[in-house]
Amino acid sequence: MNQPSIHQHPHRPAQGGAVWQQRRGARHRGVSLLMLLLCAAIVLGACSNGGALSSQTTEGGEAAAPDQSGTAAKSVISASIYDRGQVASDEGTYEDNRWTRYINEQSGVQVQWMPIPRNQEADKFNVLIASEQAPDLMSTYNRDFITRWATEGAIQPLDDYIEQYSTSYKNYLTEHPELKPYLTLEDGKMYAIASLRPTRGSTAVYIRQDWLDALKLEMPASVDELLEVARAFRDYKEGVVPMAMSTAYQPIVDDWFMARSGEWFVEDEQVVQSFFTERYADAMAFRQLVYHEGLVDKEYATDKEYSRQRQLWTTGRSGIYFANINDSMLGELLKNEPEAKLAVLPPLETKYGTNGYQLEVPNFLLTAFNKDMADPEAAIRFIDWLIDGGWEPMAFGFEGEHYELKDGIPVTTDLEKWQKEVAYANEYRLVHQEQQTPDYLRIRAGEDPVDRAIAELKTTIIENSQTYAYRKDIPYVPPVQEYAAIATQFEAKWKEINVRMSMTDTTPEQAVAELRSAWNSLGGEAVTVKVQEWYGANKDKWN
Repeated sequence: MNQPSIHQHPHRPAQGGAVWQQRRGARHRGVSLLMLLLCAAIVLGACSNGGALSSQTTEGGEAAAPDQSGTAAKSVISASIYDRGQVASDEGTYEDNRWTRYINEQSGVQVQWMPIPRNQEADKFNVLIASEQAPDLMSTYNRDFITRWATEGAIQPLDDYIEQYSTSYKNYLTEHPELKPYLTLEDGKMYAIASLRPTRGSTAVYIRQDWLDALKLEMPASVDELLEVARAFRDYKEGVVPMAMSTAYQPIVDDWFMARSGEWFVEDEQVVQSFFTERYADAMAFRQLVYHEGLVDKEYATDKEYSRQRQLWTTGRSGIYFANINDSMLGELLKNEPEAKLAVLPPLETKYGTNGYQLEVPNFLLTAFNKDMADPEAAIRFIDWLIDGGWEPMAFGFEGEHYELKDGIPVTTDLEKWQKEVAYANEYRLVHQEQQTPDYLRIRAGEDPVDRAIAELKTTIIENSQTYAYRKDIPYVPPVQEYAAIATQFEAKWKEINVRMSMTDTTPEQAVAELRSAWNSLGGEAVTVKVQEWYGANKDKWN
């Protein structure tokens, strides 16, 4: 297999080609000067030691252990990596592949990676922490984990390490102060490192524009209009299931009604779980209606891996697809049906107004430092290297092999090759500086008609996320111990009640009563009091 040279310079996707060339030239001039100085230092050092080069030493004066080549060994740290089963067998494993080797050869740090199955994240980390086997760097998208790990004493504050050892990431935080509230816990200390998301646009609903055109229907603007379109789609062709949806995307329906499952809302300055609002009852009524009218797959509740949902969409049997901005099934449909024309369903109006689709928190992956980490300086060096540009090949690959530059932006030349060799590297880049703007997406799509169509869909999603407000009264899950103690148990219960209610004749009012009973049986009333106290003490921080 043709491996990319790890000595190839990873090109930076700047705002424009000229800007990139200036930065590239400055970087190369700096490297050349550094090499001259280094050579001079080596010659002087050799002379002062009778012609013998001295070994590298630690801060305490002890010689660092040399590696087999005779040079000083690199610092070693360990880090978690999400295992999504995406590494092809001839690429290697999550522990050893072209990107782990690239990191180890280019970063100046030796990183040992520990795969964490994405759908077993909580259990895996619990076992690792309890057995004191957790890696030095623990990464997650779940801020609740950071809060819990800090409360348990499993991770440590990072402020002093960043101040003492970092240059690049410290500057990055200064340039992006909006990150700090999401990295800082109640004691005022930072417990996680993160960079900005490429885009905050997240969930989306796609619709067959060609079906709308064939039926002479307008794009739905409200939930009621969507129901009418779905009924028309059902009758359009034999075997059509209008809405391709799984339980994973039920929250999109909740969001139309401003009542996402499990979220806390503020009503007249009082915190309340979404389940106990009138809006949530209406969201449940919608889900029950589309199930009983045959507008969704009858087996959607058991579609844990989304295989039925994806099959309905990619084989042209569904015209409305609940997904997210990066869903790969869009391309699959367009390959199977090149004549298909897709559009993004705009946020829909209900009697409560029009709520935008989910707007993600600003931070990307959160990375915490194990309390027992032996070399935090090496970890910070690794983070600085990533934010300085080490992340770029793990997003784009290598110029000439995976992409060509156009206006300073990498354009993938072989999508299948990129998907096999580069796509899985995304989460090795614990921090990055990629920002997806409409212009960036359009250029990056290149000339491939499928890629260009998908870029236009993504552009619409991003523009919608900037146009329509998304209701999120509390920016993150309240870090209240009493709530954390019951949240998982209550989640299992509300998911079961939701699915059963959708598939039976249980009324929304009866389902809400069940939810209330389950909440109270876990001490939910007392928990609400605690969350209210926390809200009162912290609400001004978000304004």
